[in-house]
Amino acid sequence: MMTVRMLLLLVVASLSLCGALAQPNVAGLSALRQQSRDRVITLTDEVLSEFIMGRSRPYSAVIYYSAQQVSEGNPSLKLDELRREYAYAAKAFAAGPDADKVFFFEAALEVTQKPFAMLQVNSLPYVVRIPGSQAVAQATLELPKADKMLPENTKGAYPWPAETFVAFVSGRTGAAAAEIDRPSIYKSPFFPPVIFGGVLTAAYLGYKVYALGALRHSAIWAVLSLAVFWFSASGGMYNIIRGMPFFIRDRNGRLQFFLTSRQGQLGAEGFMLGTLYLMVGGSLAFVTYLAPRISSSRIRDSCSLVGALIAASSMYQTFKLWNLKTGYKHVSYF
Repeated sequence: MMTVRMLLLLVVASLSLCGALAQPNVAGLSALRQQSRDRVITLTDEVLSEFIMGRSRPYSAVIYYSAQQVSEGNPSLKLDELRREYAYAAKAFAAGPDADKVFFFEAALEVTQKPFAMLQVNSLPYVVRIPGSQAVAQATLELPKADKMLPENTKGAYPWPAETFVAFVSGRTGAAAAEIDRPSIYKSPFFPPVIFGGVLTAAYLGYKVYALGALRHSAIWAVLSLAVFWFSASGGMYNIIRGMPFFIRDRNGRLQFFLTSRQGQLGAEGFMLGTLYLMVGGSLAFVTYLAPRISSSRIRDSCSLVGALIAASSMYQTFKLWNLKTGYKHVSYF
């Protein structure tokens, strides 16, 4: 009888030990989250195998899929801004009372391709929630549409703010999040005195400029008019309203100011063309109004020729950029 009891105790102890070993190390996962500055854990092959794979987990896993090539080639998707809002939501849950009930991950295509193959991800943006009771094997994982954040089934303005991520996760896990803390200059204790000092300085400088009579000179208003023309022709308001980046970085980390495709437009592209428009208009205005007033015929002819060459080269460069952007070719009939 003692032998049978001992065998039963050994079997129960072995099963308990196996169950404990099969459970993911929540403390280790929490340590990984604390090491991340934005509380989003990078999903590597090791992290995927240790904390996602298995029959069950005591937490839900939220995975944000990203690809640097897609982010650089399609700035209109605003994936960088979406990733920033995702991080705000991750910080809110990490600081909340149910921090160990949900963990946020990022599956970057440059780091590992297994999560993309597992859920057959072929487009971005793509965010999923894997329930703790969901068994995850090496094969393809099927998730209901309710556990996916996709443009076609997610309400609200895009790119989704952190509040949308919090509502998505809380509605499916029941986990509570802390207040979303966005960094802002308005929260700085130095903001009120700086604004007050700036207003006083601007008022003092404005009074000095008015006292000098500088605002009565027509040259100042001409320069301001050219600045307004340049800003509007460059699409400055479009960049502000649509939140277009001025430049991006390619896969080698180099700055890229121009996209040779019709899939997106950078802020620098508009200002390039706005500068060319200004050069064409300024050259023609110089040839038409200023050059004829020069008394010396030789200098007048030389200035007129230089102005015409600048206008012609600016027009040519404009068509060249248009050709790079659209792929259409212009044909000369002369």
